[in-house]
Amino acid sequence: MAALDSRGEVLDVQALPLPYFLLRARVGAMEPAEPGQFVMVAGANRPEPYLRRAFSVYDQEATPDGSLVISLLGKVIGRGTEALAACVPGERIPVLGPLGTGFHSVVDHSPESGRAALVAGGIGSAGLGLLAQALERAGRSFDFFYGGRSAEDLVEAETFRRLSERAGGRLVKTTEDGSAGERGLITTPLEAGLRAGAGYTTIFTCGPHGLMAAVARIAAAGGVAGEAATETPMGCGYGACLGCAVTLKNGGYALCCRQGPVFRLDEVAW
Repeated sequence: MAALDSRGEVLDVQALPLPYFLLRARVGAMEPAEPGQFVMVAGANRPEPYLRRAFSVYDQEATPDGSLVISLLGKVIGRGTEALAACVPGERIPVLGPLGTGFHSVVDHSPESGRAALVAGGIGSAGLGLLAQALERAGRSFDFFYGGRSAEDLVEAETFRRLSERAGGRLVKTTEDGSAGERGLITTPLEAGLRAGAGYTTIFTCGPHGLMAAVARIAAAGGVAGEAATETPMGCGYGACLGCAVTLKNGGYALCCRQGPVFRLDEVAW
């Protein structure tokens, strides 16, 4: 799948509970992203920051005129994300994508593949948006485990509830302050589910490094295969700058932007 460098037309920017936002842009002839793939984007008409930012393709839809509309779920944490959140309809932003390697296990996502667990931490849910849709369309049951510091961090939780329930699963929420769901870390109900025989055959995760490392340990202890959509700072998004190396258990390295961002849980040196 070839990446396209284009100017996307901003359709709208929805302010979610601050500092989160949802940006929709028409990107013309860009090919649809596979679950787990990403784009490199920047705000409109700004001399800085100079480098684009990597965003998972959270949602996408083809329009009657043959173009593609993508949705990016983001959090304002610096100048790059602030510039994107400040975009207005009609502005054109640089978009390069789709990039990277997505979730390998989705190739075999039939109901016979077994029950799945999707584990997201905060804005990491953006990396699981297309995956949840693909599993729901295929009729593969999954539970969505969603954790954050507070209720405001569980953005788009209602969307994931609908998707998981339509697939025969459920949404499980935890927050560190107890403002939504159970108080605590999302790994606690995940472990409890495995011990109770939930029957998960695959675990998919995206979020902070510590969360994904914990999920990798839980999956290994339970003998369950899994994949993680990793997050590293990227300069280019296609392997030229070599700035997004991921350390592997075998002692080598892989580029998050090319061999990833999705890796098997058991191949990363967490």
